Amino acid sequence: MAGRLKRARVFFAMAMPLASLAGCASSPPALLKATVDQQRQADQAYLGGNLAQALSGYQALTRVYPQNADFWFRMGNVYVRMERPDEAADAYRHTLQIEPTHAKAWHNLGIIRLRQAEAAFAQSAQSAAGVDAPLQRESAGMVHGIAVLGTASTAATPVLPAVPATPPPVAAAASTGSQP
Repeated sequence: MAGRLKRARVFFAMAMPLASLAGCASSPPALLKATVDQQRQADQAYLGGNLAQALSGYQALTRVYPQNADFWFRMGNVYVRMERPDEAADAYRHTLQIEPTHAKAWHNLGIIRLRQAEAAFAQSAQSAAGVDAPLQRESAGMVHGIAVLGTASTAATPVLPAVPATPPPVAAAASTGSQP
């Protein structure tokens, strides 16, 4: 049931801009076909590891359908695989502005933030070495704690052990940012 609702939501999100273009030279069915083709190409590029092509496709789709949360989410996933975490976080935040209950976007944003925190604490521990022993120990302990969180799940991707019942408000995305 949820899959059908999601497909209907994606179709509706794609159909609304098309309805406003009815007076344009291209017919709405042709535009819909072009959009579906572009999404298929972006999805196939993502699955095939052609991340630059996938990113280009999802960027184009989000320009045409800026209120389609799934395109933003997929673009965020491309950014993750390209090791561009800040842009991925922006894309996930944009997803959440559109669809505040998008569980996978919350999950992926949490993973990005955990990885960034782990890197920051590791850098802090390294910088404090020989200068501030208590800070070095505390930072190293945080790195260890975050690593333990990452291994708490049997899934391939770390899962936070607890999710707040009410997600915090989503800040405005600083830039643009989507997975099949």
